[in-house]
Amino acid sequence: MKPEKEFPHFDAQTVASQGNAILGIRDSGKSYTAIKIAEIFFDAGIPFVAFDPIGRWRFLRVPGNGRGYPVVVAGGMAADLPLTAASAPEIVRAAMQAGVSLVVDLYDIEISKADWRKIVGEAVRVLLYENGQHGLRHIFIEEAAEFAPQRVGPEQGRVYAEIEKLARMGGNARLGYTLINQRAEEVNKAVLELCDNLFLHRQKGRNSLNALTKWLDLADVQPGSKEIIKSLPTLPQGECWAWMAGSNQPARIRVPSKNSFEPDRRAMRGNPVDTIRPPVNVNDFVADLRDRLAGKKPAAKPAPKIVQPMEKDVKESEARALREENEALKRRVAELERDQPISVPAEGSAVDMNTVVAEVIRRVRQDDALLRVFLSRPELQVHVTRKTIDADGTSLRGSVAILISEKFFDSTATASAAYTELRRRGRSVAKPSVYGECDKLAELGFLTKESDGYRAVAGMKVNIIEAA
Repeated sequence: MKPEKEFPHFDAQTVASQGNAILGIRDSGKSYTAIKIAEIFFDAGIPFVAFDPIGRWRFLRVPGNGRGYPVVVAGGMAADLPLTAASAPEIVRAAMQAGVSLVVDLYDIEISKADWRKIVGEAVRVLLYENGQHGLRHIFIEEAAEFAPQRVGPEQGRVYAEIEKLARMGGNARLGYTLINQRAEEVNKAVLELCDNLFLHRQKGRNSLNALTKWLDLADVQPGSKEIIKSLPTLPQGECWAWMAGSNQPARIRVPSKNSFEPDRRAMRGNPVDTIRPPVNVNDFVADLRDRLAGKKPAAKPAPKIVQPMEKDVKESEARALREENEALKRRVAELERDQPISVPAEGSAVDMNTVVAEVIRRVRQDDALLRVFLSRPELQVHVTRKTIDADGTSLRGSVAILISEKFFDSTATASAAYTELRRRGRSVAKPSVYGECDKLAELGFLTKESDGYRAVAGMKVNIIEAA
């Protein structure tokens, strides 16, 4: 069968709002297909987040057959922003609010698989509960079986729960998703079977072919499953079967060429291809987000505009000149931030409190004298009384407080787990008493009750005072 040239029945807005699965063994072209779909979404004004354990998506910034795309890369070998399990939710939140497309590059020696799961789980949770007001956004998940495996163990439980919610309820938050994996049988059926669109690249394993045969037989597709399955072991790289929602006729297609750069293995190991083809400038966003991560409150900005397509051809001399100009501007901005005194507003004009506070902090750091600014303005004051509990370390409450101080509840833990840990330390306690103490600490505001246990309240302090 001769493959079609384009995706069949592919409407960007529709596909971006749906669940998709791209399956194929290594070097069959599945990641190429996913990145091409991401380019289509970007050109249609639909931002995306890509979770990438394989380190390929960062090359979206680099022009190839066409232009590169102004995506921000967090983590990995060519990071715009540093990535940790703690910073990932704020990075995703800022990208979501700014309408920026984001690549979360997990291909980093400093990031473990446990960190992968925590980053993806927390980030998807932020998107599920905060994206609705920001418009349609799509989530790409490479190596999907790492986060939604067929057999869910304790280490995958939390991230799997978020991926399953994304598959079932992502539409409520205007989220679509694409799962990318080598074999269908590795991905949890409860998630995979909710996908609207399926892209099948080359498959050779018997288990994979058997699983796909059952799936296609149940759907009574045309052409029949035998013809499709027979073609899969020898399907050329870059070709796939596209089975789109609302149709029982999968089409064999050749994936259109990407605009961005397609790396070979040498480039992915660190060959400086990025310096050969200049990356797209995203410095304004990066600078703003660095301030966020440093705890500075960003100035109010107008609603983000849809990014217009860039020029397809950029000469190396032009790119070099732009990079040099950009470096000069960054140096000048740094000088102005360091040396520029605060500007005094004209009488009767509005006072920018963020500017005033920033200047006070700058001067206090530089001078011994303290500059005090008093402004008269209406304000609403809420007095919060901080609760303090004194507990002896030999008491049950003191023992649970010690667990809190040791970050035992930083990741959700059950009262049963706390009971087991206290018994391991030699404490003779009753399990119901531990449950009751955790409930009391939750009522007092030191713990929160989650669906799967208790979690320490962020910002809460525990002081351990040792007797002399």
